[in-house]
Amino acid sequence: MTEPLADPQEFADGGQELFESLSTPADSFEMTALITEAARIKDRLDRLHRTISGDEDVWFRLVPARGDGDVLEVRVDSALTEARQLATVFRQMLAEIKKRRDDDGGNPDEYDPLDDL
Repeated sequence: MTEPLADPQEFADGGQELFESLSTPADSFEMTALITEAARIKDRLDRLHRTISGDEDVWFRLVPARGDGDVLEVRVDSALTEARQLATVFRQMLAEIKKRRDDDGGNPDEYDPLDDL
């Protein structure tokens, strides 16, 4: 018997909720891996959102210019870029999970939370 891909304690609230809403006992190993990664990405996006919308010191800072103590440079963290790229990957993963669920036939009477995306 194989070990589960993810320890439920691994996820923050958002990732845990996504993992629980997408997982079914009948999921293949591949589907579980996709869902696990989607939950991890959800948690990363939540952390990036808090960074971007929170304390400015977290994502940008003023530093002395190289060789000139009278000039300051603005250094911007890559959080904004990373959030945009990660959101694209997240959408693609959710679409892949939905496609695989549809390809498996799924239960047509069962509510699929991905239909709301």
